[in-house]
Amino acid sequence: MKAFLLSISMAALVFPAYAADTKPARPNILFIAIDDLKPLLGCYGASWIKSPAIDRLAEQGTLFTSSYCRVPLCAPTRVSLLSGLSPDSTGVYFNPFKVENVLRRHMPEVVTLPQYFKNNGYITCAMGKVFDGRTVDAGHDSLSWSLPFVNQHQFAPSGPGVRGYQNPKTQERLKKATKESTRNPLAGPPTECCNVPDNAYLDGAMARTAVAEIKELAQQPQPFFLAVGFHKPHLPFIAPKKYWDLYDRAALPIAAFQSFPFGSPPEAQVVPNSGELRDYAGVPKNGPIPEAQQRELINGYAACVSYIDAQVDLLVKALEESGVAENTIICIWGDHGWHLGEHGHWGKSTDYEDAARVPLIIRAPNVGKGVRTASLTELLDVYPTLCDLVGLPKPTHLQGKSLEPILHNPKTQIHEAAISQCSTVDSQMSPQLVGGQLDELTTIKSQMGWTLRTPRFRYVEWREAKLTDNKQVFGTKVLGVELYDYQTDPLEHENLAGKTEFAGVLKEQQALFDKLLPHLPKRER
Repeated sequence: MKAFLLSISMAALVFPAYAADTKPARPNILFIAIDDLKPLLGCYGASWIKSPAIDRLAEQGTLFTSSYCRVPLCAPTRVSLLSGLSPDSTGVYFNPFKVENVLRRHMPEVVTLPQYFKNNGYITCAMGKVFDGRTVDAGHDSLSWSLPFVNQHQFAPSGPGVRGYQNPKTQERLKKATKESTRNPLAGPPTECCNVPDNAYLDGAMARTAVAEIKELAQQPQPFFLAVGFHKPHLPFIAPKKYWDLYDRAALPIAAFQSFPFGSPPEAQVVPNSGELRDYAGVPKNGPIPEAQQRELINGYAACVSYIDAQVDLLVKALEESGVAENTIICIWGDHGWHLGEHGHWGKSTDYEDAARVPLIIRAPNVGKGVRTASLTELLDVYPTLCDLVGLPKPTHLQGKSLEPILHNPKTQIHEAAISQCSTVDSQMSPQLVGGQLDELTTIKSQMGWTLRTPRFRYVEWREAKLTDNKQVFGTKVLGVELYDYQTDPLEHENLAGKTEFAGVLKEQQALFDKLLPHLPKRER
């Protein structure tokens, strides 16, 4: 309980003692973010993945099969979801090198999702990766939380702190590399399989911290908004051995199509370079990943998914044991997808399905039990949805749409298309960027690709982008276009934009593009 002394003491100071017959006027919210989680779950049709806890939540709530992030990178998609604004409004497109208070520098007056709930009587508390820590003050945005951000977890065998690699040889190598190099040494292996308890790693320790926090928050008369941001399955793929052992590596499916789409423009091929993975020790710096290593990586990713699933189970059980499960909304989401060899890519940062599509499950009292919906949705819709579900008026700045109508009728359509975008600039690789973002004197020329995902097609349009801090200028000339038909080509083998038989479809998609992205300048004809 030592991990909670600060937060508990704050609660005691701010909130009155709990009365047994007092119940929150509004539902609690358990807000679970999972880093780099694609819809590779049993409930999404991946029957070989072991994810029983999340599958149960899907059976008890609404599973969105066609949900998409706005940018397939951690920082911009989280800023978008938590502010309720699109990336072209926030101006956040990249992952910064270091902590920069980009959120409040770009949008000093914006009221974030947890901040809005705090302002309306909720106890808001967070731990783990909710915001990307590089975009907000002190890594968590102090304005959003009524209790201090929890960054110490006492429930690990060796005490509080970040839990990385557990292999002693790897730890020693990293320690040596750190002393010998000023560069952040991603010299460790991309995977680790150690026979250790769940709480030997950060996410396991954090889950136990969250369990104790739930038990404390459940005693307060005010409703709570608890955000728990799990770090896995982000690289490196490290998880206790028992989760690796759930899978037969030799039987694991590998990507069936490991090339760029035929006819894809150069811009599309610049972005997905697998740079994040290739920084790890033992991974080829160029060329294809050997099949044996592909299977090891997929085994590691799957192990991490099952590991996080077990931690989610702890949180749900804590709600049940505390007597608040029936009055708690659970919203569980992945911040973007991840390529596991599809198109020969290992990572995010593409405009393709594997990077843009995300898992989203909402379990709310008295609505949407056991529902699956293929209606197009975006992570931008989460903010207004949670407002509607608890009966709060929606802030006027929100750019997403509430999913509440879909919870009542899964056939309801609220979007003509889901929008995503990514840039050819990778801030983690570009020395031109200041602090991972841009200053007012620096202009980065890149290519920005916006993509529309309709029920059948994906249209991608690439244009020049001149980006400075809190300002962006987009070109009128179309540098490249892509069109994919998921009815006939679900793996995105071929770009159909240049085929005469799809000229009518292309024209329709461009008209929809102009309608849904009116802030972009009119394209040159």
